[in-house]
Amino acid sequence: MAVLLLIYDFLFLLGLSIYIPQHLWRKKMSFGSLKAKFGFIGFATRGESIWIQAVSVGEVNVIARLIQHLKENYNYEIVISTTTLLGNTLAREKYSDIARIIYLPFDISFVVRRVIRLLKPKVFIAVETEIWPNLFYYLKHQQVPILVINARISEGAFKHYRLIRPIMQRVLALPSYVGVQNQEYKERFMSLGLPEDKIAVSGQMKFETSAFDNARLYRCSEKYSSLLVDKERLLIVAGSTHPGEEEMLLNVYSKFASRNSNVRLGIAPRHIERVLEIERIVKNHGFLPVRLSSLRQAQTAPKTVFIFDTIGELPYFYSIADICFVGGSLMPYGGHNILEPIYFSKPTLFGPHMENFKDIEEVVLRYSAGIKVTDALELETQLRRLIDDSAYRSLISGHCQRVFQEERKGLEEHIELITQFLQKKS
Repeated sequence: MAVLLLIYDFLFLLGLSIYIPQHLWRKKMSFGSLKAKFGFIGFATRGESIWIQAVSVGEVNVIARLIQHLKENYNYEIVISTTTLLGNTLAREKYSDIARIIYLPFDISFVVRRVIRLLKPKVFIAVETEIWPNLFYYLKHQQVPILVINARISEGAFKHYRLIRPIMQRVLALPSYVGVQNQEYKERFMSLGLPEDKIAVSGQMKFETSAFDNARLYRCSEKYSSLLVDKERLLIVAGSTHPGEEEMLLNVYSKFASRNSNVRLGIAPRHIERVLEIERIVKNHGFLPVRLSSLRQAQTAPKTVFIFDTIGELPYFYSIADICFVGGSLMPYGGHNILEPIYFSKPTLFGPHMENFKDIEEVVLRYSAGIKVTDALELETQLRRLIDDSAYRSLISGHCQRVFQEERKGLEEHIELITQFLQKKS
């Protein structure tokens, strides 16, 4: 293992020589975050900590109830690490009053050893599929339990992991426990070499993203309702959109806008750095793009398309919408979390590409709590029905809470597991 990690260190550093300049140029990384990723986090915990790794915005939202439980029931410092700038920003907004927020250190031996010394973790919790050879190896060396919760392996990732199965088998021997979302993911982990006695199907924590900050929800509603909500016009919020999807949405929207002035559209791109690009696309379709960050009074122009260019507020925009669309699904991006608008009982549409959220899609469709469309034509048909038929909108809305009432089990499973490991290690 030591020789493999030495080779891995060399390859990782080689990769960083390409990764760092690109991410700095694209503003996906700052010089401050770069320093932190090399292990200079600026503090050391006073005693042992609970270290939770949440990659980005989705995972940061997922852990809300878990963080609340840990804070209420344990006296350890809580440290949340994220991989992305957006995830770090959101984590600071949501948890900085109850947890230390850092960037996940680069998976280089001397870097992770330094961070482990500073944080003194009692347990390390990785949310979803976070597999880092050096980090896992040195945590295990310090006898720190490694728990991977809400774990999944997409079909694409599984194909890549199979190519390096001998290495994966050694790395997967290091976690103390892996809780997967379903039986299919369990079989994938086991085929990569994870011992069966370390894995269990422990449920889906995505249903816990409904732990929204009520105070913030109220503030956002107060701030934006007067700017966006109009009793005479329906608001469609298209969230987490990707390249190619905005054009499809605007083509569909233009057909409604030309005949029906009581419909308005807001677009929230998955990556905020695409705002300029989306403004150009909106203009090319004959509409007036208006950034939410620059909106100071209600916009009444019929040709307006709002662009939501703020961070971490998408669920709150869903809460004031009449109809929602969740992107990353019309084009093959794997989809995004459709539970956020469904939590607010909003009629929600999504496309056929939900590979990363199959479990959620299955449950939502089982309860008729969302509408799956196959292409732009079907999107137009379903949108037209939702716009014209208030009874249909109410019918879909009425099914939404059934998803949460009957499927909210994952959190309890994971809390019980974490509790066992916190009590095991003295």
